[in-house]
Amino acid sequence: MSDSTKPKAEAISAIVFTKAYLETHKEDGTIADLAEKLERSIEQVRAKRNSVAAQYKELGTILPSLKRMERTGFGRANYAEGASLVEAYLINADVDGSNAEVEEVTTSQFEG
Repeated sequence: MSDSTKPKAEAISAIVFTKAYLETHKEDGTIADLAEKLERSIEQVRAKRNSVAAQYKELGTILPSLKRMERTGFGRANYAEGASLVEAYLINADVDGSNAEVEEVTTSQFEG
């Protein structure tokens, strides 16, 4: 189905969203937990949270932060490999950094 033919989800009122949000916060939940509770995608819930938080901020109220979601995929190992690439680059770089060689990395190394 194309985006134009997909039925749109029913809008969630600020009150319903806020009650679910506060319940999720009390349970030490994440945005993913809130999305599951509201039967919406994480992207939809993030957009609603940003909208609601902006309105509340104008009224002088700050929405508490939910627990951060853990990274998925390569996570920390991917950052460690990236840091190694930077270190190797800096070691092999000229003083001005103009002649450094960087090992070519294919995207297939990151798929999995």
